Amino acid sequence: MGTRSRNERDLASAIIFSPSFEKTLPILFPIHATQITSIENLRPDIQTAYRAIADDPKYAHFIRIPDRIIRCIDSFGINCNRATAKDRLLSYYLFIGVIDNALDSAHIETGRLVLEYLKTREVCFDEACINSDVRLVTETLKSKISKDAYFSIEEKLGRLYQRVLRERGATSICELIRLRKAVGALTADVSYLLIRSSLNREHQGLRRFMKKVGAVGCLIDSLIDLGADRRLGLLRFKPSIADYAQLIRHTLIGGLRVLFAYPVFFGLFAPAIIDNLRDRFGRRQPVASGRIVRDREEQVARVA
Repeated sequence: MGTRSRNERDLASAIIFSPSFEKTLPILFPIHATQITSIENLRPDIQTAYRAIADDPKYAHFIRIPDRIIRCIDSFGINCNRATAKDRLLSYYLFIGVIDNALDSAHIETGRLVLEYLKTREVCFDEACINSDVRLVTETLKSKISKDAYFSIEEKLGRLYQRVLRERGATSICELIRLRKAVGALTADVSYLLIRSSLNREHQGLRRFMKKVGAVGCLIDSLIDLGADRRLGLLRFKPSIADYAQLIRHTLIGGLRVLFAYPVFFGLFAPAIIDNLRDRFGRRQPVASGRIVRDREEQVARVA
């Protein structure tokens, strides 16, 4: 969930329907140069609210992630119902973006609220959804999860939230690196579970690849964000030059291992990293006041 916009922006292009599957999903709504999850069966006011979220520039890079993942699937030579897979991934990564934004805005208890929503498998698009982005993206995601995968995904999202809480309480760079890798791998694993029924069969190779990329992606995000997090008072320790060097080393080693194992994806990862950098430096939030930081620390202690 909240991973400071730092999840798998490292996975990838156009949607092409595979004729080997029985039927396509309804046409997706265009949002600028992208598409959002199919929502045409919802009430007009719910559709409008959902489009407004997807149209928000701060979520633009999340909307682009599904195309990268679909491209990875194609590169693995896996038969996949691309329309279904992309539809589910769009709902998931927009969900990640909204929850991430809420957690970064000192609303750390949002994660616990989301887990309460997920306990009820029945989807409910009521009036509350219009007034709550968190509720709307959560209910939309619930509507995309297959029955067989629901329990596993709910359980992993719960684990993901606990990892995020522990990450924000990390007192050393070693602990932060370990938790960031776990957050990235878990986020990617949920992606796989979400689209597994869209694949022609179980593909553990793809699953391992996605988890490795997710872990490295989170380290890259940490490398980009560490200085800002320190200035905002979001770290429980003051990073030293040696800490920065250790984070760089782990990121390079992890990234090179993935590239050596999957060199065909170099052209995919580079634009994803650039996209990440552009997003980071394009929408920096103002420095948080001491009061906001104290409030967040109190919330972390309360929720944990």
